[in-house]
Amino acid sequence: MPNTTRMSTASTRWLPLGAGLGAIAVPTIALPLGGLADGAIGLGLAIGGLTLFVASVVVGFSIRYLRADTRAGAFGTLLGLIVGCVLTCALTNNVIVLALAWICSGQLLARMIGHDRDWSEARAAARRAALAFALGDGAMIAGLALLAVWAGSIQLSIVLNRANTLPYPIVASTALLLVIAAAARCALPPFSGWLASSMTAPTPVSALMHAGLVNAGGFLLIRFAPVLEAAPVARFLAVALGLTAVVFGLGVMLVRPDVKRALAGSTISQMGFMVMTCGLGAYAAALWHLIAHGLFKAWMFLGSGSAIGLGKAPDDSAMVRSISVMAPPVVGLALALAWAGQMSAALVPLLLALATAAVTLRASLGAALPTLARCAAIALLIAMGASELAGLRLTTMAVGHDGPKLLGGWALIGLLAAFLFGWAWQARRPSMHPRLYVHLLNAGSLRPPLEGDAA
Repeated sequence: MPNTTRMSTASTRWLPLGAGLGAIAVPTIALPLGGLADGAIGLGLAIGGLTLFVASVVVGFSIRYLRADTRAGAFGTLLGLIVGCVLTCALTNNVIVLALAWICSGQLLARMIGHDRDWSEARAAARRAALAFALGDGAMIAGLALLAVWAGSIQLSIVLNRANTLPYPIVASTALLLVIAAAARCALPPFSGWLASSMTAPTPVSALMHAGLVNAGGFLLIRFAPVLEAAPVARFLAVALGLTAVVFGLGVMLVRPDVKRALAGSTISQMGFMVMTCGLGAYAAALWHLIAHGLFKAWMFLGSGSAIGLGKAPDDSAMVRSISVMAPPVVGLALALAWAGQMSAALVPLLLALATAAVTLRASLGAALPTLARCAAIALLIAMGASELAGLRLTTMAVGHDGPKLLGGWALIGLLAAFLFGWAWQARRPSMHPRLYVHLLNAGSLRPPLEGDAA
């Protein structure tokens, strides 16, 4: 009888080599065909750096995590190919190369979701992801084809420079198709099911998704910002889809008892923030959100196994009380900024991030805190605000100026208030509406029932 442990250890040794070769091969072949992105090097380097850093951590984690898996070598090769495709998307200046790398990254990710071929649920999750990606990819191909044909070029820099000169029906159709493509990759409703069901994938795959795959929709909208700016209807769609995803994802996160699917709900919500921010024209804030969320959520997934037994999350009543206490100061600050004429789209994600952090801290630590703990919590919030401002400054250097204003200061406050109200309502909803609770609990469930479920 063969020694399975020895065979799997040998397979694991090939994992870093396969990952490295795959990550190098794709850009080496693809980038010379289309050239480097002209005028978007900062954005490409930011996405590329995030992807390479998280991928290197995932490879190191996978060597031990997959030590008993005989397909670890193939896993490493697929991982490297995905990283190569992401780097190509981030750095190419060619419409065709971008489309091919985008499609390949999605289909390779679907294969990694179904890494365990002997598990029927993993196979079903892989099929669902492949279908969702195919729908989004179809929208992207149609949009890019329209744009390239009417602009008379396949060079992205030329196409984007000519976006304002194209007939409005063409540019509006293209922008709407790109928003749909971004929504599919970011798992926004109605495409959220693929991300929730993808938790059948190995933990390193879940972490890698946040290094430039789930959040690739944000990159796409930032890269094609001139197209969005020429079609306000697409920007409004991005804001509406983003806000819907924020509320829906929070609901899933609140009701799921398992760590990974609760994190998936959180990701849907955060992707909603990012797409909404892109629609508002705050590209630097969206890029900073993309990077910070990618790093934080990858770390959360890699440590998800250690979260078991660390204690239960705060109950619904504690969360509602925390929202009711922390929301008024946030809205008051926004009102003061609007009154002074300083309320901008970039401040919306900053205020939402601070509100989320403050509510979570208060709900987790409890209302009755000693003075030292209160001071530490306030210091943490101040540090988070400072890091947000520093990150915004760096990403502003990467993407340049933000887009034209879509909503006025008072409308932005209404958007902020709508989120806070929706969050408070979501926190109470599971206990008030059993049918909605069950719907959120089953978000991403695979139907029809899988083989063996009745056993």
